[in-house]
Amino acid sequence: MNKTALLLAISILFLFSALTAQARPVRVIMLDFADETGGTADNTLTGPFDSRTFAAKGPHFLQNSILSSPDFILIDRRDFIRQIERLQPRDGSDPVPKSFFATKERPTPLRPTFLNAARSLQGDALIRGSLLSLSTSKQKINQGGYRAEFITLNLRVMVQALDTLNGSVIAAKEGKAERRFRQTSSIQNEIGEDELLDLYQSAIAAAVTDITTQLKGRVSMDTNVRIWISTSADPAMIELDGILLGTSPVEGVEVLRGDHTLSVSRPGYETITKKIMLESNMKITVPMISDQLNAEERKEALSNMNLRLLKIN
Repeated sequence: MNKTALLLAISILFLFSALTAQARPVRVIMLDFADETGGTADNTLTGPFDSRTFAAKGPHFLQNSILSSPDFILIDRRDFIRQIERLQPRDGSDPVPKSFFATKERPTPLRPTFLNAARSLQGDALIRGSLLSLSTSKQKINQGGYRAEFITLNLRVMVQALDTLNGSVIAAKEGKAERRFRQTSSIQNEIGEDELLDLYQSAIAAAVTDITTQLKGRVSMDTNVRIWISTSADPAMIELDGILLGTSPVEGVEVLRGDHTLSVSRPGYETITKKIMLESNMKITVPMISDQLNAEERKEALSNMNLRLLKIN
């Protein structure tokens, strides 16, 4: 290898090492497993079977698979539930809270509360699952006086990962597991709960590998940016994706990179709601428009109203 090629190889190795060192774990929030089996099971084989209770055990196996990798951090589910309870969606007729200019009502669109809660906890992805089916297939043999029944117990799950920014599906994968055994007039098998749970765990594990691979590829090394927000009529109430940041001026708040909905309001002024794309640290200045303008003046002011955006390195 000549000197130039050697230096190039060393440079590539150094760059790769630097990038690897900077990569951060993916922050994951676990949602429930839904029961989509319809509650059907072969009771002669499984005994009494509560599909809803069984499905609810899915997150346990899923979290064990994810936590086995240092590339992931699991956000405590209790924190997530508390955050959902704190963020109450509004139907568009609620007044501004009394501590923030209670003299005026303003429309507030409904947003998926679980996404708001996930973003406020700095989650990168939400993972949810479904128990799709627990079914049996049978093959009966009656030959030369010999009778037997071969049964295959099939379990199928679906696991999805959702983007916390907009709820889009990042990845979806089915997982399957099965067990085959024989029944005869003298041998009658009944599957216990532990054996069913082993099947459940195997089906989830079959789905998780692809999900986690796509999640690691989706989350970049730097997914957070900082924003500074002021208005021409400070103080005003600032919301991002329905989450209250405070009153302006807002200084250096850390948020996820990507698309967001900014809402700014103050009594005596029009509520300003804008879609913004945050790709770097940003200073945002919002011009406020008086609500005392007549229809023509208001229309002209709104048509000429633009946020002033300044990127910060």
